[in-house]
Amino acid sequence: MWKVQALLVHLLLLGSILSIYFQSTVLSGMDPQLTLHQLGMRPPADRLVVFLTEGLRAESLLADNCSAVPALRELFMDHGLVGISISSEPTTSRPGHISIFAGFNEDPSAALTNFGWNPTSFDTVFNRSQTALGWMDTSIAKIFTHLPNGGEPLRFETYSKPETFRGPMDVCTLEMVRDFMSKTHNVRPLRNATSVVFFIHLTDMKFAGQTYKPSSTKFKDRLNSTEQVVRQIYDLFEGVFKDKRTTYLLTSDHGMTDTGEHGDGSKYEVETPFILWGSGVNRKAPETGQHFTVNDEGRELPLYELQQTQLAPLMSAFIGLPPPKNNMALLPLGYVNASIQYELQTMHLNTMQLLAQASILIRRHESGVFSQFLARYEYLASEEIHQYSLKMLGLVNRQQFEQALMMSQKMAKQALVCLEYYHTYYDQALLMATTASYLLWFFCLLLKLTRESIQPRPARRGLVTWTTLLMSIGGLLLIVAMMLQNVPCITAFYLMLPFGILILALGELPTQGVWVKNLIFHLAGIVMPGFLLILMAFRNTHIGLLYGALVCLNNRKAFLRPSVKLFSWLGLVFVLSVLLVVKQNPSLSWITDCITNYVSESHVLYFSMVLSVVRTLVLQHRHSPRVWLVNVASLLVVAYGVYQWCADEPVCTYVYVACWAYLAYAFLSIPYSGIIEPKRRLELIFFNMLTAHIMLTTSIESLFVQIMVTEFVLGQEIYAESHATRVVKNRNQNESSNQEGEQLEQDSDDREHQDEEPRQHLRLSYRYAFLILLYFYVSFFGTGHWFFNYTFKSTTSRLFLSHFCLFGAIAFALLKLFIPSIIIISSIYTLLTFGRKNTRSIFICLFLMTEAMSLFFCYFVKNRGSWQEVRQSLDYLLVTHVFIILLLVCAWIAKGLLINTTDEKPPTPRQVTVIANATSLTEDSQA
Repeated sequence: MWKVQALLVHLLLLGSILSIYFQSTVLSGMDPQLTLHQLGMRPPADRLVVFLTEGLRAESLLADNCSAVPALRELFMDHGLVGISISSEPTTSRPGHISIFAGFNEDPSAALTNFGWNPTSFDTVFNRSQTALGWMDTSIAKIFTHLPNGGEPLRFETYSKPETFRGPMDVCTLEMVRDFMSKTHNVRPLRNATSVVFFIHLTDMKFAGQTYKPSSTKFKDRLNSTEQVVRQIYDLFEGVFKDKRTTYLLTSDHGMTDTGEHGDGSKYEVETPFILWGSGVNRKAPETGQHFTVNDEGRELPLYELQQTQLAPLMSAFIGLPPPKNNMALLPLGYVNASIQYELQTMHLNTMQLLAQASILIRRHESGVFSQFLARYEYLASEEIHQYSLKMLGLVNRQQFEQALMMSQKMAKQALVCLEYYHTYYDQALLMATTASYLLWFFCLLLKLTRESIQPRPARRGLVTWTTLLMSIGGLLLIVAMMLQNVPCITAFYLMLPFGILILALGELPTQGVWVKNLIFHLAGIVMPGFLLILMAFRNTHIGLLYGALVCLNNRKAFLRPSVKLFSWLGLVFVLSVLLVVKQNPSLSWITDCITNYVSESHVLYFSMVLSVVRTLVLQHRHSPRVWLVNVASLLVVAYGVYQWCADEPVCTYVYVACWAYLAYAFLSIPYSGIIEPKRRLELIFFNMLTAHIMLTTSIESLFVQIMVTEFVLGQEIYAESHATRVVKNRNQNESSNQEGEQLEQDSDDREHQDEEPRQHLRLSYRYAFLILLYFYVSFFGTGHWFFNYTFKSTTSRLFLSHFCLFGAIAFALLKLFIPSIIIISSIYTLLTFGRKNTRSIFICLFLMTEAMSLFFCYFVKNRGSWQEVRQSLDYLLVTHVFIILLLVCAWIAKGLLINTTDEKPPTPRQVTVIANATSLTEDSQA
């Protein structure tokens, strides 16, 4: 029951952190503003055509006097303006499209979905328009098609580009547009329509940059091809719509580096071009002081600059639409060629749209009973919003348009600051509550651990006490207060979390005696392992060196008595350390390249199959003929399946059936094998689990795991022998002469662990907990799955699934991750009396270590900025929370595999008797 309680609190602490950094800031419940047509004003354009060239950076378009885009140069030299739009991190496709068409930077909550989709709905230019048509990739269409529709249904024609295809797709897009525009029944209703948006998505520049690199000649040739497509589509639209009331915008979702990469915030990644031309474009927009050379004759034009999000309200202004309801950008003034009254009205709609969002948060705060006692944004309140509309009406009636425009812009800026203020209003309180929750949970776990280390265990106070009753009443009063203040439900829940954990801790207090003993020892046992694991696993280029140093330090006393077993164990440690160092240091990739030139991955896998059999024979594991027959036959079937896979042949159906059958046999045959001796049961676990692991590997992973589990068991035997020698030596020094030859009745593990003081119990609990975590991380990184870079290989399931299945691939990847830890935990349960009898203490220490790491990463989570940095900080947090859950699952499976075994003491290592007076005995023998 305690594990369920600990797991629940563990998940609540994770949710508390996520509520600080990844709550959605996209508001709902606003009504759209009126269109310019409804306000009696005619916009400068009836339709907008948006060309979005994916991955095109500003430098590529402006380079060499715009020589790569001669056709477009003819258009903007005399009929348009050119500028740079500054995108925000992460510079990937989805955030860029949302910035352009919705007017806000990607919501932090989208990081939880790897920026694949937004958990909340939002408004876009498409939803405000009367008609929206588009030609685009399927992945781009999915960003918008699921959103609530504000006008006519979105009419998007999509296509899917194969990942391996590198041919031009923009020409295909041109043909799709030409086919649509050539049909009279498509064009006729659009000629007289207003507020129409055409979206033309061009993908070639992204693939050209990734394939050829932006500075290459082939990239420039592909850019020239794309601009020819843009020019032909422009001519096509001008031929169909001859009223000269079409505005054109060419821009990009993000740029890229010189190597074709994107996602971070470098200059080339965030600077994207925009070109505006056509109806309503003011070629005398306010200049920024920057210029660029447009042709070889040295002609210079102004180079404008906007934030990418400002394109959304600007596009809306050209065709008489209000900004999207969730827009968070200011309309840039001076870009629309219209009267000051029209520009004032578009700016006013922008301001009102921002104030509508701010009003929701302001009203929520001001309607609270205690709002007058709490901090608020002093420069904007409900009364100021109401007065703004009245003042604006007065200025317009007096025809003071310039003053009205300045006031509207100032109010819009205040609304943006106000939104940021209230969006982060509870962040500090949540961070303090989360920290308090962690500290109280540490206290609760330490109370549990102290109680486990004392024999007999002291009684607990329990939850039914006056103290817990008073705490519960105080918590209920605080809940009522937060409800009266209209605190959001999720925020209120996590602000109350410390009270719930405190009540649990009070229930764990002993009725008498010290609450927590050896506090400094606990601090060292939690912080030092956590620090080493952070350094090793999350700065993982050090994992090989740190692993070798830690296991050698753990067995340091064995170096005083060298033996063949010790040197064999050191050889295994050295091999594992070298493998880890080579695998996780890119600078050493030349070593693996040299090896792969002579040895293929399949050959390494075949060798690991042979090793799994040879290893069992060398270690003299005893198995029945049936176990040998099933495992060897399964390995032969796997070898045949791997051969077919590597030869690009269809894997035989019988191979799939055999692998599924063996997987069921590997787990079910162990508890029902009839073997009751723990050591023999462990040997069967080794054989079956390693065979199953081979089925899930593609190269060196199984070889690594076999070496690792062998090293672990051998290291534990050496540790036991070295400590047995020390115990025997101490005993011999204290015993009288008539007791020198007496045999020890119990093995060294029992002597060290039974009936010892609590400090020794705690030391061993932390030791074995750290070993479990250490080998879990080592197996995780050593088997080739890199959580932080998303390179879990789908080929893990190649011998089980004939076709790719996402959930199946994830399930088999987890199984591959579980197997090494199942073996390690089973070994601890079998070989160590302390590990078998004090599982709760060990896992309490595991929780303490992982929670300490989680609290550390809590303060370094990023929800804005580079895609890699955001994902990495989130990954660190999730890994520390998820791994303890995976270890609980592994422990549950390990206990199931060892069920119905005799609870006998582990086999005693060969004891070494130290003779106290060896010199005198030698002299006697010589005499």
